[in-house]
Amino acid sequence: MSSNSQFSRKQKGGRQVRRKVEDVKNLSITSLLDVLTIILVFLIKNVSMEAVKISELPDMRYPTTISTDKLLENATVTPIKLYLNEVILGVENLTLGTPQQLVEDGETRAALQNFLTLDFAAIPEEKKSDACLIVQADANLPCGYITQIVSAGTSVGYENIYFATLEDVDWLRTYSSASVR
Repeated sequence: MSSNSQFSRKQKGGRQVRRKVEDVKNLSITSLLDVLTIILVFLIKNVSMEAVKISELPDMRYPTTISTDKLLENATVTPIKLYLNEVILGVENLTLGTPQQLVEDGETRAALQNFLTLDFAAIPEEKKSDACLIVQADANLPCGYITQIVSAGTSVGYENIYFATLEDVDWLRTYSSASVR
């Protein structure tokens, strides 16, 4: 038998034993690199599409924000704090009730309206255009409760309504993982 054959045969006690001859060939990774390149291009394209969904549009006017320092300079700020189980009004921290009562109870809505009317009336006329309502709400609170506050504030005359937020340095990763769910 030749040494190039795939199997070599030996006689051993009347029985043939096959032994596999290892024939090492050069490994070509060109195909593997092609597949990896295609996968990489696909992933880059998908990440780029996510960025397009949240990019700034030229014809859209975005709401502005205000820093804590600017808020402290402005004496015409009315804060409203919405917790999951409590609503607190103004710098005096007056308890109004619960967020559920804002939606379900007419007396609670009337009390909110009355508070905002009195607070807005106390602002000097020349500063009314700068007056702002600051809404601080728990992140787990449904939007319907916040809508009640915004509706009451705009009906009284507040032109500037701001929402207190925390800066999230890693907002894109948070946004992307939330949109996957």
